[in-house]
Parts: sequence; C-alpha cells; structure tokens
Amino acid sequence: MTDMTHHITTLPEQRRTRFLTRLREHAETVARRGPTSRGHTGPTPLSHEQRTLRFLDHPVPGTPVCLRLRGRLDPGALREALASTVARHEALRTTIAEREGAPMQVIATEVPVDLPLTEVESIAAARALIERRTAEPFDPGRTPMWRAALIRVEPDDHLFLLDLPALVCDSRSRGVLMRELVAFYTALADGGTPDQPEPPVQYPDYARWQHDRLGSADLDRIGAYWRGKLAGVEVLEFPTDRPRGETRTFAGDRARFTIGGEALRRADELARQVNASPYDVLVATFCTLLHRYSGLDDLVIGSPNENRHHDSVSSVVGRFTDLRVLRADLSGDPTFRELVRRVARVSAEADEHAGLPFDKLVEAVDPVVDPSRSPVFQIVFGVTDADTTDFAAALPGLDISCEEGPTHTSCFDMSWSLSRRPGPGAGADLAVEFNTRLFDAESIARFTRHYDGLLHTLTAAPDAPLSTAEMLSPTDKAFLTEVAGGPVRPVRESTVVAEFEARAAETPDGVAVVVSGVETRYAELNARANRLAALLRAHGVEPGARVGLCLRRNLDLPTAILAVLKAGAAYVPLDTAHPSGRVAEIAEDARLRVVLAHAEADKAVSEVGAPVVMLDEVRDASAALPDDNPPLAAGPDDIAYVIYTSGSTGKPKGVLLKHRGVVNFIDSTRELFELTPADRVLGFASSTFDVSVFETFSALLTGARLCLATDEERLSIERLQTLMEQARITVIDLPPTVMPLLTPESFTDLRIAFVGGEAFSGELVNRWNPGRRLFNGYGPTECTVTMIVEECGGTWDTSPPIGLPMTNHVAHVLDPGLRQVPVGVPGELVIGGAGLAHGYLNRDELTAEKFVPDPFGTAPGGRLYRTGDLVKRLPDGRLVFLGRIDQQVKIRGLRIEPGEVESALTGFEGIGPVSVRAWSDDNGDQHLVGCLTGITEQQVPAVREHLSALLPPYMIPSFFMVLDELPLTSSGKVDWRRLPAPDPSRPGEGHGDESLTETERRLLRDVLTPLLHDERIGAHDDFFLAGGNSLQAVQLMSAIHRRFGVEITLGDFFVSPTVAHLAATIDAVGAASRAEDGDPVDALTSPSRREPDRAPVVMREAGPAQVILLHPSGGELFCYIPLSRALRGDIGVTGFAADPRDTEVPAREAMTATAARIARSLTETGLPASCCLAGWSYGGVLAFEVARQIEENTGEKPPVILLDAAYDEDSVPLDEATVRQRFVHDVARLIGREGPEVAAVLDDPAAGVADVGKTLIDLGIETDLTEEELAARFATFRCSALSMQAYRPPAPYGGPVTVLVASPHIAMEEQWRAVCSGPFRAERVPGDHYTLFTESAIGRVVAAIEEALAS
Repeated sequence: MTDMTHHITTLPEQRRTRFLTRLREHAETVARRGPTSRGHTGPTPLSHEQRTLRFLDHPVPGTPVCLRLRGRLDPGALREALASTVARHEALRTTIAEREGAPMQVIATEVPVDLPLTEVESIAAARALIERRTAEPFDPGRTPMWRAALIRVEPDDHLFLLDLPALVCDSRSRGVLMRELVAFYTALADGGTPDQPEPPVQYPDYARWQHDRLGSADLDRIGAYWRGKLAGVEVLEFPTDRPRGETRTFAGDRARFTIGGEALRRADELARQVNASPYDVLVATFCTLLHRYSGLDDLVIGSPNENRHHDSVSSVVGRFTDLRVLRADLSGDPTFRELVRRVARVSAEADEHAGLPFDKLVEAVDPVVDPSRSPVFQIVFGVTDADTTDFAAALPGLDISCEEGPTHTSCFDMSWSLSRRPGPGAGADLAVEFNTRLFDAESIARFTRHYDGLLHTLTAAPDAPLSTAEMLSPTDKAFLTEVAGGPVRPVRESTVVAEFEARAAETPDGVAVVVSGVETRYAELNARANRLAALLRAHGVEPGARVGLCLRRNLDLPTAILAVLKAGAAYVPLDTAHPSGRVAEIAEDARLRVVLAHAEADKAVSEVGAPVVMLDEVRDASAALPDDNPPLAAGPDDIAYVIYTSGSTGKPKGVLLKHRGVVNFIDSTRELFELTPADRVLGFASSTFDVSVFETFSALLTGARLCLATDEERLSIERLQTLMEQARITVIDLPPTVMPLLTPESFTDLRIAFVGGEAFSGELVNRWNPGRRLFNGYGPTECTVTMIVEECGGTWDTSPPIGLPMTNHVAHVLDPGLRQVPVGVPGELVIGGAGLAHGYLNRDELTAEKFVPDPFGTAPGGRLYRTGDLVKRLPDGRLVFLGRIDQQVKIRGLRIEPGEVESALTGFEGIGPVSVRAWSDDNGDQHLVGCLTGITEQQVPAVREHLSALLPPYMIPSFFMVLDELPLTSSGKVDWRRLPAPDPSRPGEGHGDESLTETERRLLRDVLTPLLHDERIGAHDDFFLAGGNSLQAVQLMSAIHRRFGVEITLGDFFVSPTVAHLAATIDAVGAASRAEDGDPVDALTSPSRREPDRAPVVMREAGPAQVILLHPSGGELFCYIPLSRALRGDIGVTGFAADPRDTEVPAREAMTATAARIARSLTETGLPASCCLAGWSYGGVLAFEVARQIEENTGEKPPVILLDAAYDEDSVPLDEATVRQRFVHDVARLIGREGPEVAAVLDDPAAGVADVGKTLIDLGIETDLTEEELAARFATFRCSALSMQAYRPPAPYGGPVTVLVASPHIAMEEQWRAVCSGPFRAERVPGDHYTLFTESAIGRVVAAIEEALAS
C-alpha cells in the first residue's frame, strides 16, 4: 500500500468520497481530451489510419472539394485564405518519407500555396479540366501533398478545386477546412484580419498519442481477440458483373442515391426499442441485403470508424477515419429485431477491441491470401452525419454550390456511405464507390434500390423472420415475371398417335424412316405399327399399361414406339447394353405388362420378370394381324412414355410424360425451327434419353423423314460423318461431346443444329453456326425434352447462355424459399409449363418434394419443378447455366462452380469435352481436378496458362488428367462415377521413369522436385507454368552449376525451360568442357584474357520486330517471362542481364557506364529496323539512358517503354539499412509473396542490419543459393539502387517515350516529361509495381510495346 493510498483510506468517508469523485472526473476529462501537443514539429510515426491506407496497397485516393462560385470573386483573397488555412494545420504541410527504415510524417514549417488561375471557354471545359486534375496520382513525398486550382469560366463564374489525399484528410476534415476557408475569405474580402483560435493539437500529435497509448501486451491481447473472432470466416462471394482478375484492380466510380425518410424514422424508433443505435439498424439491413445476394449467413464487412472521441481533435484536420471489422451472424432465420441486437453486440465488441492497426489485425487473423481481393473484407458500409456548413450564408456576395467530385479509384469492391440529412423525417444521401472492373453502374443502382426496399420492409415488420422480408420492388417483380414466361399459344388437345396418323394419311408415300439406306414410307410404317399394336393387345396390353422396349437401332424401334402408343400404353425404353440386374430393376419398378426385345438383347432382359416378346420370333405371326388404324386408345392427358434417370439414392426413378406435352413440344419446335416435310432429321440419341423423343416425333409428326443411325454408326465418328453427308441431314440434336469430332463444313444441307445436355464452348458455336442456325437447349428429363432455348448467332467467346423459355413454359430463378432472386444472383432454376412431367412413377413423396405449386400463378397446370440446377439471370432476362447446386464445391473457404471452370477450359484451342470436379486426397483436403480430352499431355502447361488469364488462381485445377474420352452415360452426359482419380505422384508428362535419360532423372529427382515441392512435374513441363518463379529460376541455375559442374547460359534456359531441354544442354556443355580439359594453352592464356561484355540473351527468336529488355535491379531477366510469352508471335525478344563488373563502378557513374556497354553492343550489331527498348523499374531508367546514348552516338531514336520506372524516387540519400530492407522486400514480392509480414520488412529496423539471407529465411523464403551467390545478387541490387538515385539524365532524349505508371507514390510522368523532347505519352495501369506482368496489367504493357513497334 502506497502512502497516497494509506492517506486516502484514513480520510473521513465524506471527504474520501468527494476526493475519489473529483479524481474520477479528472481522469475522464483527461481521457476525453486525449492527445496533447508534443511540443515539436519533428517527424512522427504514421497514424493507424494512415497505416491502413498504406497497407491496403492501392493508389492513394483523393478527397476533392469542388465549389462553383458565381458572383464577384476576389482570387487574391481566396489564395490568402487558403494560405492561412494551410498555415494552421500541420496535416496540410506533411509529407510521407522514410526515416530510420520506417515511413514517417515529416512536417514542413511552411509550404508554398499556389492557386493558379486557368481560363476556359465553358463550364463543360472547366469540369473536364477538374476531371483530369483529380485523375492524377498523389505523391505522398511531395510538398504540399494536396493540390488546388481556380478555373475561370466567366468573370463572375469560377470553379474552385481543393483536392487532398486521404492520407491527411477525411470527410469531416473537409468540413473543418471549408468553414475556416470561408471565415478567412470573408475577413480578407472585407479588409479585416482573420481571427481564428489556434487548434489545441495537430494531427501528428494525435498520431504520436495513438502510437504510445497501447503497449505490446495490449496489442497482443487485441490481436488474440480478433484471431478468435474471425476464425473460420467464409469469403463473401457477392455476385459481380464480370469475373475477378488474377490480381486486385482499383479502377472505380461513384454513384449517388437517396433513402426515404419514413424508413429512417422507423429505424430510429426500432433502435430506441432495442437499446441500439440507428447505425446498428442500418448495418443489419445491409447485412440482410448481402445475405440475400450471396446466400451466406456468416458475413464479414468493413465499417468506417470516426476516431474523433476527444475534444482536442474536434477541429483538427487529418485522417481520423479507420476501418473496423464486423462479423454478422444471420443463421437460424432470425427476426430483424434479433438481428439488430446481434449487430449491436458485435459493434460494441468491435469498439471494445479497437486500437489495433489494420496491418496488425490482418497479421493476427492470417486470412487465406487471394491476390484478387483485399484481405479480411471486400465490402464496406458506413453511416455519417451530413455536413451542415452553410456556404451561402457565410459568403453573401457569392452564390456557392458544390460540384460532384469525380472518382477514379475504388479501394474495395464496394464502399457504401450513408449520410443522414439533418432534421426530423429527413432522408439520407447514399454514395456507393465501386470497382468498375467488377460492377456496372446499373447493378449498383439495383443493389441500392433493394437496400431501400429492405429497409422499408424490415423496419415495418421487425418481428418477422428475415426470410419473409420483401426486397424486390413491384417493378422488379413485374420484370422477373415477364421474362420468366415464354410465348403463349393455345395447347392443342391431341395425341402423338392422332398427329402421326394424320401425317400418314396426308403423305402415305412420303419417306418416314431411313435405316442403313433402306427407306420406309409413312403408309408402311403406320401399317407395321398397327399390326404390332394388335399383337400387344393380344398379349394383354391395355390402355394405361407400360411396355418395355429393349431393341437395337433399326426400323423396329420407331415401329414399336408407335405400336405401344396406338395400344394406349406408355413405352419404357430399356438399354440393351445395361446390366441385366438394372434392366430387371426398372422392369419391376415400372410393372411392365410386356417387354419387346431383339434376340441380341436376350442377356439384358434375362432377369426381367415380365413376359418378353422377341420380335424376331413373332414377325410371321404379326404379319397376319390387321394393319388398319385401331380406335384411339389414349387421350392427351395420358402417359406417352416413361424414362428412367439416375436417383441420388442410386435407385433409378421413372419420369412420367404425357401425350399433350409431346404434341405441344413438337408444335413449338416446328415453329421455332420452321420444320417441313422436306426435312431430314438425324436419329442419334439413345431411346433411353429424351432427345430421342425430339428426333423421332419432330420428323414423324411433321411428315419429315427420320434418318436413324445404327449402333455401329453412332459409335464410329467416320460412319456418322458419312451418314450425315450421304443422307443430307438438315436437322440434328447432338451432344456437345460428339460435335467437336465431326467436320461441320461438309454438312452442306444442315440448317438446324440443336445442342444441349452439357455446357459447350463458344468455339464450338463459331465452328458450327456458319451457314445454319444453332440453338442451345436446356431441359431435364422432368420436362418434355427441352423447355429453354437460345439461338446462338454471330461469334462467341464464351459458353452461350441457355436462353429463355419456349412457348407455353416458364422458368423462374428462386431462392430456397421459392422467392424470386434479383438479376445476376445465382438461384435454383424452377420450371413449369405444358411440357412438365406428371411426376415420378411410384415415388409420391419425391414427386411432392420436387413438383411444387406455382406461387406466382404463371405455369400452365399450376405446378413447378425444382431442377436443382444453379443459374443466374442476365439483365435482359436470359438465363446462364452455372452448374448443379449439389456440385458446388468449397476449397479453403472459396466457393467454386466447376461449370465456370469448364466454360473457361472450352476456350482452349483444339480441346475436346472436359469435366471439372472436386477430389479429396488421403488427408481429406479437397482439390479441383480437370479431366481433358482432345489434347496431349505436353499441352497441359499451355492449358494452365490459358486458365490463368481467365480465372483467379484458386479456380485453376490442381490436377489435370488427359483422357482419350470422357466416360458417358447412355444419355450422352459425363458419367462422374467412372472418371479416374488423379495420381498425385504421377509425373505431369505422363510417361514412366524408364523413358528418361540419366540427366533428366537426376534433374527431376534431385533439383526440380524439391525446388518446386511438386512430384508431378515432368520432363516436358514448362518450369514457369509449373509454378516456378524468378527466385527459383536463379536457384535452378545455381543448383545445375553445383550438381552438374556446368554453367548453362540464360539463352539456353529461355529457349525451352523444361527438364528435357535443360538436361540435353547440360550433357552438351559437359561434353564440350571435357573435350577442352586437356588443352594447356587455354589454361595458360584464359586468366590473362579480358572478359568480353556479357552477351545479350535471346529470350525468343521471331521476325524482324524486336523488343530489347533491360534487367531490373535484381539483375535477372526471369521477371519478363510472362511479357515475352504474351507478345505477338512475330516479335522477337532480347534481354540484357546484369554484368557483375557493373558493381565495381562508383554509383554516380554506374548508370551511364552500364548503358554505354549495352549501347555499344546494340550499335555494333546494328539496331533492327523495327525495335524498341523497354525496362521495368531500374531497367526502365537504364533503357532510357541506353536510348539517349544511341541517339547521341548515331542519331537513331528507338522508342522507349518505361515500366513503372523513376530515377529519383527517394528524397533522402539511401543508407545501407534501407537497401537491405528493399532487397528482401523485392525478392519476396518477385516470388509472389505479399501480405503484412512482407510489407513489414520495409518498416523493420532489424531487417536493415541483419544478414539478408537470415531475413529471407525468417520470412519462410529459402534461397538455396550459396553465400557467394546471394552476396553477388545483393551487390547487383545495391549497385542498381544507388546508381538509380545518383543518376540524372545528362541531356534530353528526342525519341518516342511511353511511361506506364503503376506505383501510387511516385510522380513519374512529370519527371520524365521534363527530360523528353520527342513524342511523349504517359498512362496509368492497374495494380502496383510488382503486378505489371500479371493478368490485370500485362495487356496494357503488350499494347504499348506493339504500338511502339508499329510506329
């Protein structure tokens, strides 16, 4: 017990109570006051809020204020007012610079305040100028960081822009600035002296206070909380208009909307009832919206948090807005009132555990790294109070209005900011910043409309379950209902038999069926069917009975189908190739009265309990039976056929289809395809597959001819091709697995190609639709063949949609509660209409589960069928098939639709049918597996590269298996059960170890496999496409030298980076060196010979156009591999790697000396007629100096492409510690490592003094280089960094220069423009410094190079 404590305990109770009360009040006052002045203006650490912006690694966004000033303006007073405002706030005099290995805020005592006046001809021109100014990136190292402009349209009409980077300003700070600016201007314009009290503290004071207030134990405690709180979160897959790229992009826009006041009033009332804040109600509504769109009930979002909790910072300019994490639980279908309570608890807990810098939070949580997404959350929602500054009242001489500030970037997928208007019953303004690479503005408008609808619905009935809340507006519902229905036509009350007999009567001599070249006319087919129907009746077949057909593909098959229908029964097709047990199971379930079979099917029907009639044995008897038409024995509502399909339990289920549905379907296809008796329809499908219903009856109910392919013709592509050519087929319905194998150019009579059953590629469409009409058809067995269709005209890049419903059908996209989902949201396809099945035979419970009442009153017959297929609706109403709901897979928290991957695979040239599925290894880990046909094992790396340009990395299969063909069911669909499992230990090229040379075997076993940690790599797999990165390429070259005692050149490596090629090179170089070992002259003379300059490396040989690439600071050329492969095939690529001797030159001379060596090499051999120089980072600066020297020496001016390159990017001299930190960071980023641990290296003083090898190992990066090799690599990097800082172009360059800028923190354009006297162009590309050669940006790099070569 201290003396003070003892003294307090001895006080009288009343005095003790009074003293403790005052002590507590004092503590609260101090806590409320928060930061105090630090008493100096020296460098201070970044605030947590600034660290968050830096960590998120996106272009620094601006917070522009643009005012239109109409009236008599005093520009001088405005500039003085701005200068006075800047002088008051250190944040406006701050730059961000490296100090002692960490980014710091550096405050200038004063900064120049310019307000340039620009005159333009119109307000449109003024706004366009504002648009350009605000699009320019901020340079945090520039003083001042912000920019201002005054634009004069008329003498009494101006636009005033004050654009401040978010690093030093937030929305509330803008209000502070504008109020002070108005006050200063008013005083100055009136000739007075501004009188504003000094702010008690400055923003750096806040940053220092924030930095000191929590100790390491506090940070560990808070980090542990968030690690537990966010454990097991699932990635929020919100539907986007376009797929994500491989890396994040930041192109953005902003849209504004309004929210009604009545719903907000109810939100306030609900908040009071549950002891929550209105913010909690608004966030709960937003989470409900995300839940409806994503289907997830465990959601994580970001939420801005205004950290102005202390009086002392209330009027301080700076960034006080940080991001906190909210995890909302919507499980169990709670009421909205309960959800608000849950959100309030989560929000309170987030406040209690605030204070952890975002980078530290990410480090603690350690989420799955996805380069295409921001960590932890991708969607942000916040609520603010509207700024109430009354500019008009403050400046009576000017009419002031706010101009909408342009937005060019979006830090997240979406950021919602709802601003409450002042006053009771007032509404709110809603601003949504969104990534334009992911979303269209129309989609954002739809999201906000649905948010407004949910807010009204939920607050009006807070005690109803969330699932009952209506989100769609009447307009939405009307549109969805409209596009859900196909055209309407009266359904004819007829039967298949009546329609066929009518055609037979109309054209008795017309050809009905052709099999193996033998024609059968309608009259003959009708007579044969009548005789067989009589035979069936003699065997006890009555109306309503079911007859099995187990027949080969000859004339007996259509005859038997018609005969069964004429007897009033339903036919049940049985596959002659199926096991007898399955056939018997179906026969028993269907309670077949009789089975018609051929003698060749005797094995298949050997276990059938029903009587079996062998047609071969009754031909003579049936010939004597009557051949006239019997009375119609079945009506439109009777069952025409039963097709069995696989059930989830393994037991097949029979689907009952009616005559009415068949007649309606044929009427629809006759109209859609314009079928006539002149058509010749191919009969390809198995009778057990319902496409055979289309083929058979589209011909026989139209008066056309059915050209039935025999079993032999179906199983031979050559015979099928011949049949279609010789029979001059006009109409087909083939599975997409068969079509790529045929030659459509030979089918000169083919006019209709109907495709369905599986997704297929745009390439298939493009190959088949010239000269004919191609349709994509969708229909499960539970409807009559097809009920959704899309005509695929023109050229397609992707798999086409399945389209819209056919006549007399409907197709809804619904959630699990059978509610309509919005456009773009995946949901279950639920169909209905005239072709809907009656149900399942003997499966009443399953029928009731799958066939449900139509809640919308849209379907003829009043029923809908739940297909279990996942689709989404496009804005124009068409449907896109996504896959099966029960086949959706989740790998490491990321949901994947195999159908989407399959669609991307089909775009690979020459590929055949494919299948993608999930597979679990022995450890239970799931992997994606792609089964491919039509390609070789050697093409697998190219397939992987193709996918990497279309899909994010997590969607690319881990395993690829090349098969001769995909196993199919009898209906032509992929038989998943027969697909082989991948073999993780199998080499990727598919040949055994015995076919390898000894060097190949050693290189694979001892070097490549341990280096890439992949036992599947094969002798012909491309090193980079197998996962190798630039550091591993260096390690590979080093390992080859150590293990085989030879050095292979970079040129040899780039020719073909495969084990087979490298092994052959090792053998050749080794043999050559052994042959030279005995020459004593070489041993004596080689030490004294001058080493020649390092030769250029031929990275790709091609035509006369040549790209010359200069090495970056690491010295190697491997980083350019993606670029060299993305360029046009006729462009050659040459590279200059670093020469170790460059490190011996003083830094101030190194750049020009290195450039001189390269320029000499190029000019000695002569520059190609079409060439350009390009380089990334240091390589860009080197390329510029090489070109400058070439111009100086020869007068030639080759084009130069500068890839995110700047020669003076540091405001202070580089020290040894900073170089070490950057070297480690550079190595990590080049091998694809990102995240807080890597970023922290730049801020870690220990990394500046430690051995670089140890620092890399601490990051989990094993270099596998010797100490000498790593030291040499570091020496090259150090030399490059120091020479780049010391370099100043000796003279301008007169040739064409293009600058591609990715880094957010360097004002490159101005730097280079000042030293370029020739054509100059600058362009910003997406991503950052290390993502220039990834999918998001490489297209722009390639375009710039190809344009330069063309010029």
